[in-house]
Amino acid sequence: MLVVTIVAFAVAFTTGSPSLMGIGLVLGCGGLLGCGLSLAAARIASTAQPEAALIIDPEISALRAKANLAKSGAAVSPQPIIAPDHRADTDPNGPA
Repeated sequence: MLVVTIVAFAVAFTTGSPSLMGIGLVLGCGGLLGCGLSLAAARIASTAQPEAALIIDPEISALRAKANLAKSGAAVSPQPIIAPDHRADTDPNGPA
């Protein structure tokens, strides 16, 4: 892909024909885009996990059960206990 890009730009810059220059520029730009995408694909493939490391069905069902348990535990959360206010019994002006 890189060779096609270099040749296309070389043809585009050395030719005197406008149509050949246009074709060279289009191929050169397309080649640059293809090179960039192939480098990105290679980078992604080098860091991807192999299929053997994927989660298997028993692990998925265990994770779902854990998530459902967490949801049900959050749905029945207890009401907060509010302590009675002992200051309400006293006179705000102090003892008489």
